[in-house]
Amino acid sequence: MKLKLLQLVLSIALGFFTGILLSGNGIDIQDSGVQILLGCILWILIFIYLRLPLEKK
Repeated sequence: MKLKLLQLVLSIALGFFTGILLSGNGIDIQDSGVQILLGCILWILIFIYLRLPLEKK
């Protein structure tokens, strides 16, 4: 439970900074909402991918 909460908080924080860095407007937070949201989704998907079990061939 604590791990999921930590991953959620971490993905929101990383998504915020990723969205700010990748937006064309720089630090203008009002115009960077979509990029911040996409950054959060990106980090959530990365954490989901890292938790998937490895396939054995």
